[in-house]
Parts: sequence; structure tokens; C-alpha cells
Amino acid sequence: MRCCVLLLLLVSLPSLAARKAAREAAREEWNHFQFDITFFCNFEDRRDYDLKIQWWESDTSSGYDELTKPSVIRPSVGRYSFSMVGAMNGDEILSDGYHPVAYMSHDCTSDRKRVDFVLDITTLCVIGQTCHYRIIHDLTNVWGKEKMEASNYKAGNLDDFPDFP
Repeated sequence: MRCCVLLLLLVSLPSLAARKAAREAAREEWNHFQFDITFFCNFEDRRDYDLKIQWWESDTSSGYDELTKPSVIRPSVGRYSFSMVGAMNGDEILSDGYHPVAYMSHDCTSDRKRVDFVLDITTLCVIGQTCHYRIIHDLTNVWGKEKMEASNYKAGNLDDFPDFP
């Protein structure tokens, strides 16, 4: 009996070590994202507005992959800055890079009605790198879909942007 237990231990130890190494390697394959965002809502007749935002990664063949969890906030009007973080563990074959897209709804409108807005960032993120974006945009009476380059972008570097917050 002891012989069987010892044999089982000897056989399973390399397997356990291999599984641990595979988990650690998979963890290292995740590419981390940080979005340092400044939005403007320019209405002097109110103090705040509602905003829901979530970042996704756009794929040409398979649709969208979640980059961040949704964030529901009530920013003050004027300039409002905040950060969102997320991660991806690979992209579709033949991809030129991660393509972030923000889906949001907000009521920074003249009539205070909630509108949907899609902000498509054309600055691709290098696969295998940490992706740090600086996004600055005026949401006042904006809805629909808009493409824009990131206000700033750093690959492999999470150092603060000089204009944030």
C-alpha cells in the first residue's frame, strides 16, 4: 500500500509542477489596460450628470471582447477625470493590435435625456504590451458614434500622463 501511495506521489508531483507553471505563464500572457479619461460636460444650470461606460475590444471576425467592467458614475459638470483598468489575454489571428471601443450612455444633453455614444479609438494597442491610453473628450450634446485617436498612448508604460488628472 505504501508503495502505491509513494508511486502515486512521484507520478503526480511533476504534473502538479507543470500545471502551476502553466497557470503562471497564462497569467503573464494577460495584457493590462489603463484608460486615463477626462470628459467635459458644459452645462452651468446643473451640478452633475449620469454616465455609464464600458470598454470593449473590437475584432473584425468575432465581434467584441470585454476589456473592462462597466462603470456607472455621476460626474460633476465641467471637467471630470477618472481611470478605468482592464485586461485581455490575446487577440484574433492576424490582428494588428488591440482596438479599444468605449460604449457609454449619458445625459449630458440640453434636454437631459439619456443618449448612447460609442467612442472608437483608432490608436491600436501593441499585443503583448501594457496599454496605457489618455482619452480627452467633450460629451456635451454628443451621441451616436465617433472615431478618434487617443489623446496620448504608451505601450509598456503605466507612468502618469503629465496632464492627468
